[in-house]
Amino acid sequence: MARKARRFGGVAAIATAFCLGLGAAAFAQDGAAPENAPPPASDDQATPAPATPAEGQSEEEGEPDPETGQTREAPREAAPRDPQAAAEPGKAVPEYLDVLKGEQAMPEPVRKTWEALHEAALSGDIERLRPLIEAQDPAPAFGFDNVGDPIEYLKSLSGDPEGREMLAIMLEILESDFLYVDRDSPNAMYLWPYFARYPLDRLSPQQMVQLFTLITAGDWQDIQSYGAYIFFRLGISPDGRWHFFLAGD
Repeated sequence: MARKARRFGGVAAIATAFCLGLGAAAFAQDGAAPENAPPPASDDQATPAPATPAEGQSEEEGEPDPETGQTREAPREAAPRDPQAAAEPGKAVPEYLDVLKGEQAMPEPVRKTWEALHEAALSGDIERLRPLIEAQDPAPAFGFDNVGDPIEYLKSLSGDPEGREMLAIMLEILESDFLYVDRDSPNAMYLWPYFARYPLDRLSPQQMVQLFTLITAGDWQDIQSYGAYIFFRLGISPDGRWHFFLAGD
């Protein structure tokens, strides 16, 4: 597993970062009698019976306003807050909640591309990626700058001259759980692994175990220092086009 920590550090160093209160209060009306209240009734006048709420109107709805004659609106309780929003005020809830698993969660074009990449990674021959790369227009991104020949570039990142380490990393990424992000936009993407968009401070112990199938403890320290997942990720758009396989943020 040390192989990942060594290679990961080099990839992260050249990556260019470009990423990525709630409150409520109840309102109470002043129930004090108005200053210009009418004088008390004389002995010759009958004392009127206390006013009662109209039929269908509860006492909680308030009394009629003496000036307008309209019923005052009763105070309302604040709506309960979302527990996650309360824990982290101001933090939007993105699509990371909908973690997807397995080929059955992919549309057909995405599944076909995923299968082709998975088969190439399993073959042990990195040249099997070349026709898949050339079939994309434009070609997938493997870095934030021009990397030249993508196969030779992947070999240069690998701990072995044949590039099999990079095929193993690609295989692990493809077999991880994933997300469908930026939905209903031109940038909609199926993204592996889901950690690429998941807040690090919300990872459960079970999710940490999943993460450590992709990275080492040394990688995790680098990720914590950076503040975001910066290991390899892979993206396929809903039409089946392979967009990227790269590290960084």
